Amino acid sequence: MAEEHSGLRIDKWLHHTRVFKTRSVAVQACAKGNVKVGRLVVKAARLVRVGEVLEVEKEGLVLELKVKGLPERRVGAPLVGEFLEDLTPAERREKAAAIRREEALVRPRAHEMVAKPNKQQMREIRAWLGEQ
Repeated sequence: MAEEHSGLRIDKWLHHTRVFKTRSVAVQACAKGNVKVGRLVVKAARLVRVGEVLEVEKEGLVLELKVKGLPERRVGAPLVGEFLEDLTPAERREKAAAIRREEALVRPRAHEMVAKPNKQQMREIRAWLGEQ
């Protein structure tokens, strides 16, 4: 029983500290090899302990997170700082943001890729065809 309180499953910790929106997404990240402890890929069931540094790849950005605490349940955004310390260099964040901005210019938006026109587009088509 003493071992039970010495750590928390890494997928639960990532979800409880709001790194990932759902626990299943955290499990998928572990399965894909996007979560590392000490440069080693870990499984979702691995116990994380206070003081460990995690590398989490998320949306093209590699986050370095230090475990400061083990929350019992998902915490509110203002309380996340009590349980993790973000060690990610600012240059890495800026570089990832620049890449996302460039991709947004090149890649069409989701609503632009839809084959069926929406209501506003239908009005424009009808106006152009001279209907109504």
